[in-house]
Amino acid sequence: MSSYQPGACNIGPDQRRRRLAVAVAAFALATAQVVATVLGWLPDPVLVGVFVPLAIGFEWGLQAHTAFCVRLALLGRYDFRGAGGTSGEIDDPNYRRADDVQAAKLAVAGVTLSALTTAAVVLAV
Repeated sequence: MSSYQPGACNIGPDQRRRRLAVAVAAFALATAQVVATVLGWLPDPVLVGVFVPLAIGFEWGLQAHTAFCVRLALLGRYDFRGAGGTSGEIDDPNYRRADDVQAAKLAVAGVTLSALTTAAVVLAV
């Protein structure tokens, strides 16, 4: 998608790639933390901390996949620069409401996936 769509799309390809890169880095950090714990380089209680990079990885991965940025939605903005588009503010209250709902869904999904994955990892190790 290359234009703003309320509650569905508020970032362009450049922003999506950026979010995907952050998600990959976060998942790599989570993986390194699990491996370090399994190898005994970190104490077992530290393993619960894998929640943080997993939450970042899941949320930013979802943002990249859905072309929707939670932060921009909460600020009432969109950004399609770099895709021949523009960036700007969203004034329509109905559009803002749709964006807020989508932002909440993505945030809850990221935290839920991270919590479930963290629990599975802690139980497995």
